[in-house]
Amino acid sequence: LGKVRDLGISAGGFALLGALSAVMQPVWRARVRVGVGAYLFAMLLGSGLIWDLEHFLGFLLGVLLGPLLAGRIPRKPRVRWNRRTQRTAVALVLAVSAISGLVESVEPGNGGPFHSAGDATIDSGVTLSLVVLAVFILVLADSLRRGHRVAWVLTTAVLGISFVSLFGVDPSSERTAEMVLTGLQTLLLLVTWRAFTARTQRRAFRRAGRRLLTVAVGLFVYTAIGFGVMADEFTPNATLADAIGEFFSRLVFTPSGNIEPTTTAANWFVTSIGAVWLIVILVTVVGLLYSSRRPRPEPEADERLHQLLHQHRSSNIQWMLTWKGITVWFSGDGSTAVGFELVGSVALCLADPVGPPERRADALREFDAYCFDRGWIPCLFAADQASADLAPGLGWTSVQVAEDSVLPLADLEFKGKVFQDVRTAINKAGKQEVTLEATRWEDSKPVVQDQLHAISEGWVGDKALPEMGFTLGTLREADDPEVRLHLAVDPDRTIEGFTSWLPVHEDGEVVGWTLDLMRRREDGFRPVMEFLIGSSGMQFKEEGYRFMSLSAAPLAKAPDAMAGDSDQKVLQTLLDFLGKTLEPYYGFQSLFAFKQKFRPEHHPMYLVFPDSTALGEIGIAVCRAYMPDAGLRDWLGTGWEMLVPHKEPAAHE
Repeated sequence: LGKVRDLGISAGGFALLGALSAVMQPVWRARVRVGVGAYLFAMLLGSGLIWDLEHFLGFLLGVLLGPLLAGRIPRKPRVRWNRRTQRTAVALVLAVSAISGLVESVEPGNGGPFHSAGDATIDSGVTLSLVVLAVFILVLADSLRRGHRVAWVLTTAVLGISFVSLFGVDPSSERTAEMVLTGLQTLLLLVTWRAFTARTQRRAFRRAGRRLLTVAVGLFVYTAIGFGVMADEFTPNATLADAIGEFFSRLVFTPSGNIEPTTTAANWFVTSIGAVWLIVILVTVVGLLYSSRRPRPEPEADERLHQLLHQHRSSNIQWMLTWKGITVWFSGDGSTAVGFELVGSVALCLADPVGPPERRADALREFDAYCFDRGWIPCLFAADQASADLAPGLGWTSVQVAEDSVLPLADLEFKGKVFQDVRTAINKAGKQEVTLEATRWEDSKPVVQDQLHAISEGWVGDKALPEMGFTLGTLREADDPEVRLHLAVDPDRTIEGFTSWLPVHEDGEVVGWTLDLMRRREDGFRPVMEFLIGSSGMQFKEEGYRFMSLSAAPLAKAPDAMAGDSDQKVLQTLLDFLGKTLEPYYGFQSLFAFKQKFRPEHHPMYLVFPDSTALGEIGIAVCRAYMPDAGLRDWLGTGWEMLVPHKEPAAHE
């Protein structure tokens, strides 16, 4: 290398990246330094060209000098080598290995520090098989990141076989470099084996076995027919024994050597046997890598959950845990319940654990272990301040994502200029003889239910996307004997609008109500929502309840409520993008602004999670949870409508 010159600026770019890592948020700083450092180290060992050395030294220099350039003294990095970190590290190293292998095939080197005089440079180039192998390794890395045991077994076996097979290769610098890299990866996998606890269901293995057997039988029939038709297109002419031997040889991706195809068609035929078999194996293995144990319903879960909800007040949206699609987990002693929705590999928990406050921290630790053993990422969405305060002690992180709008009822009065819109709506309703009627779904007459369906369907029909889910209920959730319906009814018994209210219990009694559904008739009594919420508040006050919550508007927040934490910025960028995209159709910011007419108190709601490296995945899971039924056609329709003028939704829709 001493005789080689390089005039490129790439080394300076890597030095700059290393220096910039000093001002990154800790989790991103660690990811950049480990990922880029591992890649450059692999390229230095495997390739060893002049610029590989420059890149490595430049990045290392940038990492060392970055803190000084940022105006602070370098600190010893704090590394938490827990099992979750081990998963991430193994996945990152394996992914870097796949990428560096592809890069090295484009610009092959000489074996780096293991190069000696007379060693030849091997130029294999980029091939389809190499690309397929790299993609497969990236899939393995992603599965290892999720902690799947089958991925660990498969990766360890492949690396172990590769390491042993290198002893049969002629000595060279490339072989030595490959042995070092493969050996280090194998050692890392063996040291961290306890971190990979997510086991694949037995039925997934049985399903994979049946698929492989079915395809093998089909290929055997295909082989028999092919050789029957093209027997004379081989040298010597193929016999039954030759056909059987060739079939089994192709299943292990080698020709039998007994016969040779003499035509292009015959060559394509025998090659297709192994190609189809390889594709099926890869698809089957990928299916196993991404399968995991799905949550199983606990026995008598509904009854046990209702008992805890009636006894303990965890949050104002805790009744949403009774909704369809929510899986309920109970702690070992049965004192605490956690409701979650599994979205991909994220266990998206709704609100806080339900149970005694003093048992919450222990329950979260137990739930974290439960999720870890299944390869899931747990996180609490819309958790309260108490859960956020527990996060540091658990090694978790909390990020504020919303605010709950709460009205204390003891001194509730709609007096003064600030409540003018609410008073005007109530007075106007009185003049038009629009009244508030409280009922429940099961007590409503069919004609009332039909009107509620018509109003709701009309509201949903105005949207380019289907009705949202997760923390947003539908009429299905209103069909609950403990949920109240408040109707705005005119003298002709026409329902102008309605709201649904979820109960909040404490010590066996209802202490407050949380707003869920808000629907109004198109072209009906315009200030119906102001009337319904204002009148509901006064009625709840008369009935002796302590508060009513207007709930949090999803994907919307108070402008100055969010902190400048970079964890939060990563997540909020995703949620803001979804909120802005859907604003013309669902009016989240408009809904948030509408609720401010009632001057509620704002209580922060948090996302609480243990793994900062999964923040992007958690953000995507939140988006998918809110839009579970939206398909590609829905999103394309939204994109098209964003290009044309649209009607702005009313604030109370």
